[in-house]
Amino acid sequence: MYPYKLDRNPYPSSPTPTLIDAKILGGKRHKDAKNALLSCIGDLYSKVQSGEATDKDFRLVTVIQDVGSGKTHLALHTKGLKEVSDSSVVSYVDMSQVSPRNMHSLYSAMLAGFTDEYVVSLRTALVKSLVEKAERNIGVAKKIFNYGFMDSITGRSVAEKANQLLRNELVPNFSAITETLKGELAPVEIAIAKLAIEGKFRADAQSVVSLEDIIASLAALARLNLKYLNRLTLFQLDEFDVDRESVDFVKAVINAHVPAATLMLIFTPSSYDDIRRANVSVFDRLEKANYKVDIAGSNTLEEVIDIALEYIRYHDATKSFTDKEERDLAAKIKVIYDEFSDFRNVRSMLNIMYHATENAAKRGVASIDEQAIDDTIKNVYPGLRIRGSVMDVPISDFIRIRRDWNDMQTLETGVRSAVKDLVNYAHEVGIVARPQASESKGNGIDVIFSDPYGTKVAIAVVINKDHAKSFEQISNTLKSTGFVDKLVILTNANTSAGTNGSTVVNIDRSKMIDLLYFSNKYKNNEILDDDSQRALMLAKSIRVC
Repeated sequence: MYPYKLDRNPYPSSPTPTLIDAKILGGKRHKDAKNALLSCIGDLYSKVQSGEATDKDFRLVTVIQDVGSGKTHLALHTKGLKEVSDSSVVSYVDMSQVSPRNMHSLYSAMLAGFTDEYVVSLRTALVKSLVEKAERNIGVAKKIFNYGFMDSITGRSVAEKANQLLRNELVPNFSAITETLKGELAPVEIAIAKLAIEGKFRADAQSVVSLEDIIASLAALARLNLKYLNRLTLFQLDEFDVDRESVDFVKAVINAHVPAATLMLIFTPSSYDDIRRANVSVFDRLEKANYKVDIAGSNTLEEVIDIALEYIRYHDATKSFTDKEERDLAAKIKVIYDEFSDFRNVRSMLNIMYHATENAAKRGVASIDEQAIDDTIKNVYPGLRIRGSVMDVPISDFIRIRRDWNDMQTLETGVRSAVKDLVNYAHEVGIVARPQASESKGNGIDVIFSDPYGTKVAIAVVINKDHAKSFEQISNTLKSTGFVDKLVILTNANTSAGTNGSTVVNIDRSKMIDLLYFSNKYKNNEILDDDSQRALMLAKSIRVC
């Protein structure tokens, strides 16, 4: 059993999404993008559903996203939606896998981008249409299936002969196909129809000679899809970049206005900017896209959290994933996101979640706990450390402290106590004199001690969510410390304000967690040799010694 009573790990294990993984879509921006794409397809479908398509019935969509933020996932998710499959046939091409980049390889990739199921459905629809013509004795349609006198004598139907063709047990009469369809389809459409009927749909990539031929074939294919399948054609070109052959190819497709078709170009912001610099005319066309889906900021914390949670929600058949568990996991994800810039994209975070889920399942725990995340980062990303941590705080302790001391007032109280513990420890190892009690109440001083030179030092901790209050508190403390030689103020107010004899040390959350982690080990008598050295480094960093 996996955490949250799941029967499988909900997270994808491959570095790139699959069609199965892409069934799940989280994040408001991704969902808004999906709705925009559905709107585009729905609008175009309504235009051509009741009539012939024209060059006005073409749509261009651009999708811009950061690396690792889910652009391929979005494309595959769109491809798998019922709303799309009911109205469109889709060719998905990963441009990064097309080599060499020339018009023939690109066209071949686009034909390969259609599923085998689509190829079968187009072939079946074409054959069915020809069967209907043969049964109505239209022209020479029966000759397509080599239907002769003996077939009629034996009672064999045209449909039976057609089934033989579909089972590749019969070679059709191609001349009869041309003769039957010549008044209904253009020559290039007939040529593609023949290949589809013969079961060699993708062989058209070898028969085209020029870019004009390819564009004509794409337009013909789109018209066949509309006529025989009542479907639009959606071309998805992922990882589109500034490669000259690719750009020229796409420019030709856009200029041709392939009827009843949508061209979706998916690229990163940097690739989009490269095109702007390299080819102004193509960039101008991209800027005028019917739908420009710009979700380059989809790696925000809120998006990453929602996407990570959506995988569990989707697989939670028993609805056991509680609101409390959602909040708890979201808090853990926030710590990872905040502290490790490496994981501030969807792909990396999902990898963490996959391994953490496996770890939790092997240990038999009911949720993804701190240890699961700690073990994952240690094993999968060895050498990775908390940014700015002096005490080398384990990830599990770091997450727990961040969660348990989230309230600012509680955090300040904990840091005050930790500073006292650190000064006491510095005294125990002979670095400073024994700490003294503060000489007056309400002066903001937390601990007083003398350094090895006899200088009387006072430390005050000032941590507030409202930095204006911190400045006020610092000012009041400065006014009441004439009884010491040196004042050290530890604050999160990000200020350098001070006077003679006073030092302001800005401490961030990592430093506070270092202090809290040390304090916990100190109180539990768990300070080891390595901890001792780090504790003294920590003391030095905040001017205790």
